[in-house]
Amino acid sequence: MKSLTLGVAVLLLLSPQMVTAQSAPIVVLEYPGYSSSHSGPSGLNPDNPFVSDPNYTVRHRVQPDETLSHIITEHYAGSGLDLSVVQMAIVKTNSSAFVRGNPNFLYADKLLRLPSLNEMKNLVLGSSGQQDSAPINNRQDEIYFIGG
Repeated sequence: MKSLTLGVAVLLLLSPQMVTAQSAPIVVLEYPGYSSSHSGPSGLNPDNPFVSDPNYTVRHRVQPDETLSHIITEHYAGSGLDLSVVQMAIVKTNSSAFVRGNPNFLYADKLLRLPSLNEMKNLVLGSSGQQDSAPINNRQDEIYFIGG
């Protein structure tokens, strides 16, 4: 087994049957922030604040040429969370930072609020902790039928 490091860890797995001129090795990529060597036995990084405190939230200023994937990897790596759910929660929480809610089009210099584990759980389950204080009889939320 041979290991190379060039930005991502690449492991070349060679069996004796594969070391022929006619076959190619199997390549396994391990992306930064997802390495099992930096996390505990369950894949969780105990030093990640999102793991240790389910109410932890942080603000992040979007830099030029920074993507949502960069931000998620920087803050949520090793948290054990499904990163597609994290992406959805960040877009939902910060809709004005994205062009038409598209996670691929993030405005630079926007201040994102990265949601806590409990906030993401409420989004997924459909419960709303902060929206309960909104008035129930808001005229914008009503549907009117005019005519016959």
